[in-house]
Amino acid sequence: MKLRVLGCSGGQLPGHRLSSFLVDDTLLIDAGGVTGALSWQAQLKIQNILVTHIHLDHVMGLGTLADNLFGKCKASINIWGTRPIVEGLRKYFFNDGIWPDFTKIKGPSQTKPVLQLRVLPIKRATRVGNYRITPVAVHHIVPSVAFFIQNQTKTLLHLGDTGPTSEVWSLAKKQNSLGGVVIETSFPNRLRDVAAASRHLTPAMLAREIDKLNRPATPIYVTHLKPQFRREIIAEIKALRRPQLHVLKDDEVLRF
Repeated sequence: MKLRVLGCSGGQLPGHRLSSFLVDDTLLIDAGGVTGALSWQAQLKIQNILVTHIHLDHVMGLGTLADNLFGKCKASINIWGTRPIVEGLRKYFFNDGIWPDFTKIKGPSQTKPVLQLRVLPIKRATRVGNYRITPVAVHHIVPSVAFFIQNQTKTLLHLGDTGPTSEVWSLAKKQNSLGGVVIETSFPNRLRDVAAASRHLTPAMLAREIDKLNRPATPIYVTHLKPQFRREIIAEIKALRRPQLHVLKDDEVLRF
């Protein structure tokens, strides 16, 4: 399994793209920075998109992606989320208000809509392309999920925005094929109150979360750092002295 980091920041500044990850060139996890990172030809290869939650920094690129590919897609790209996430996208995003509803628009060169919204059952594996996808709720201001992404040999656990949570770690302990975990850390320790109120993590909170997994050999990939605090957060992560922790960078490619 190949994971390409298209964007891994919790805010947008020059040189810092919003959350978006590409698995094996065809499966997208969130779409914050997708169109700023991928060529038009690479965007055409996307077949399925997993959405962790509907906050703008994770879905903004859905609109520009659809706009780029209209008239070029032979088949609809499936956008997968749990029911609250899909309903939120319908109500707040693809509503012909802030953006055209590319889940409905067709034309002479586009016989099927560019995008199709699909519901994933919570805590149940569903076949999506070449993968088995299992969403599990995590703890955020809006409904947000983690995804267990499993191919024939490995499982990747990708958490959406979250504060301290528990159920996902209980399930992760049962995954013998777990190759890595992608998890957010948005704020430095001095902003713990802000992190708690917005249901995000600090480095100290991150340490307590990975202790729940209790797998020191499993790589933990840290994402969603707020750009203005990036150096401070990285210094605090290094101070944890946890060799399994790795802070992600845009355009990085990982293999599991």
